[in-house]
Amino acid sequence: MLEALNEKAGEGALILVEGRRDAEALERLGVKGEFLCVKAGGSLPETLSRLELEAEGREIIVLTDFDRGGVELAMQVSRKLEEKGFHPNLEFWLRLKALMSRQVKDMEGLASYLENVKRKLSL
Repeated sequence: MLEALNEKAGEGALILVEGRRDAEALERLGVKGEFLCVKAGGSLPETLSRLELEAEGREIIVLTDFDRGGVELAMQVSRKLEEKGFHPNLEFWLRLKALMSRQVKDMEGLASYLENVKRKLSL
């Protein structure tokens, strides 16, 4: 799944995360792409305006955290983007949430969790 995400990012998709640490965690997992952090200063409307400019003609992949706040943010951002004519991609978020939400609550935790699993498997 991370390979498919990385492929989309390589094709120019913009990855929307909550904070810089989430972007860094995905980079640690090998995802190379352009990230936009929702909580990197500024209000949500300001972030959405910035996103509109940067996302023109590009796919937007929403990867917020899996906790209640992240779920609410994913739904809110997706709704706002749809109102502006974008089609946000929630597929990766939904699949990761279904697979990991019991073990992991955020993107930062996803990187640590997967690194621990890899380490255990290589023993």
